[in-house]
Amino acid sequence: MVKYLKISLSDAHYLIPIHDIVTVEVGANTQVDILFNLVGHSATGAAEVLGVRLTATTAADAAKTKEQLNSIVDAIEEALSTSWTKPFYVLEPKYPVTGIAQLQEAWA
Repeated sequence: MVKYLKISLSDAHYLIPIHDIVTVEVGANTQVDILFNLVGHSATGAAEVLGVRLTATTAADAAKTKEQLNSIVDAIEEALSTSWTKPFYVLEPKYPVTGIAQLQEAWA
């Protein structure tokens, strides 16, 4: 069974497949990037890592963004330790998510 992190924003639900996550890293302030073990290609043929960028406008400095990252990583650990009969785990990071975007990051 595949497990998912479930994020709700503006009455819309988003699912992030946990089995595809390869790393979680700090983006710009207020942003945490969840990168998948998937690669796409841009129009020029350059490889890009796919993922999701979560924005929390209240995580407005480096320390808060780090706390946000740690709370997401802890949630992934918790989700994986729950029963396999519960495929969805509601992600409630330390700072509320105010934006969700698809991420295509250059592979270097």
